[in-house]
Amino acid sequence: MRYDLIAVKDPADWRAFHDIRRQELFEAKGRFGIYNENHPDDHASFAHPYLLKLDGVPIGTTRLDVRSDGTAIFRLVAITAAEQGKGHGRAMERLVEERARALGATTLYVNAADTAVGFYRNTGWTEHSWDPIELVNISVNAVQMTKQI
Repeated sequence: MRYDLIAVKDPADWRAFHDIRRQELFEAKGRFGIYNENHPDDHASFAHPYLLKLDGVPIGTTRLDVRSDGTAIFRLVAITAAEQGKGHGRAMERLVEERARALGATTLYVNAADTAVGFYRNTGWTEHSWDPIELVNISVNAVQMTKQI
C-alpha cells in the first residue's frame, strides 16, 4: 500500500480533487448545487491543494493554507466514502503535517466537522477557538482545533 500526497496541478488531478470534495463535503451532507470549482482561494498564493492517492488512485483531498505567522490551516479534508474508516485520514494528516513543517508552519488549525472531532482528538489536536469569524457557511457548526507540529 503506497500513499502519495500530490500538489494538485494537472487537469485530471483537479477533476478528482473537485469530485471528491463535492461529493463528500457537500452532496453527502445534502448541500447540492453550492460547490464552487472555481473558488479563488484554491489558487491563492497561500493555498496548497493536495490530493491523496493510494496506489495511484485518488481517495482524499485537503488544502493547506499557510500564513506568514507560522500557522497553517488544514481545510476541506475529505476521504471518499468507500475508503473512510481505514486509516487513510491518519496517513493524510501525517503527510500534510510534513508539508506544513517544510513550508515553515509550527501550528496547525482546523475547523473540524462535529463528526470528525474524535478523529482529531485522537491524533493530538485540542479544541481552541482560533478565529470565530471562520465559523460561517459550511463551517457554521464546526469545532475549531489546533495542533503544534
